[in-house]
Amino acid sequence: MKKRLLMTLAFFLPASTPFGQPTSVPLLPAEAKAQASDTAQPAVVGPGVLSEGEVYRGCFTPEGRSFYFFKKITRGQEDYRIFVSHLTGGKWSEPQRVNLGGEYSDTYPAISKNGRRMVFASYRPAPDDTSAKPNAHLWYVDRQGDGWSKPVFMAAVNTLGYYHAWVDLGPDGALYFRRITPDYAQRVTMVTRWNGREYAAPVPFEPVERWKNWRTDLRISGGLLGPRGQTIFFDVATRNPQTGRAASDIWVSFKRGSDWTEPRPLGANINQAGFDVFPFFSPDGKEMYFVRDFAAFYRISLAEALRSVNFEIGE
Repeated sequence: MKKRLLMTLAFFLPASTPFGQPTSVPLLPAEAKAQASDTAQPAVVGPGVLSEGEVYRGCFTPEGRSFYFFKKITRGQEDYRIFVSHLTGGKWSEPQRVNLGGEYSDTYPAISKNGRRMVFASYRPAPDDTSAKPNAHLWYVDRQGDGWSKPVFMAAVNTLGYYHAWVDLGPDGALYFRRITPDYAQRVTMVTRWNGREYAAPVPFEPVERWKNWRTDLRISGGLLGPRGQTIFFDVATRNPQTGRAASDIWVSFKRGSDWTEPRPLGANINQAGFDVFPFFSPDGKEMYFVRDFAAFYRISLAEALRSVNFEIGE
């Protein structure tokens, strides 16, 4: 996963131009004004328990007491599984592998708002796939007792042979994900909705895709809706200033009427030299979580995360 993530991010990195600040600043209503904070620092989540090994994007069940995420299980190989941990007595339990049938690399769990469905990406064999090499496609399972049903292949959503990733069930109930070409040259943030029988054919998510060619000095690799649908959080490709290697930051755009403000980076308390990536949110929408350097989950109040953005107030 890290190898694939680095490959996909590398395409979006500027060839040589360093990142700069936006040429224009989003204007927000006066009541939305926030002051920059130099003191609010993200806290590690579940040190030595959740934040252990090589970890990737997670999500919560609706009550916030179970946490699903995926991590690497074989060092040096693209071999991943989905795990779950439960909050008991204020502590997270030792993560247990989620049984989804078979020994396959499973990634990007996303839990529905009622907790009854999980969508994920998997390298398990896809029906009628004759691609030269295996790739990750989207599947879903429904809750059955204490476990999950047999995985269902999402035929109308998947493009065989493409890489499907960054799965998220948004606040509107829609399914968001990224579809990446087999050569990793192009990626598109897509959205699909349940039509009563299946997840329908996806379409590009315009509020993210509109920024792809916004500036020549940076590359936006994708994004997702915030917890109330009034923000979009972007993964922006950067370079580590110490090593020059690929890295990433988290940026944000705000909905204003029917339009969106230009993206701005979150503050230095969140965006550091390496990979700050995979934002997700608590069920009540009050906290933002993210992964730093594929080594730990971090948590910060969403209000504090947004205060790290320098706003100018318009009329």
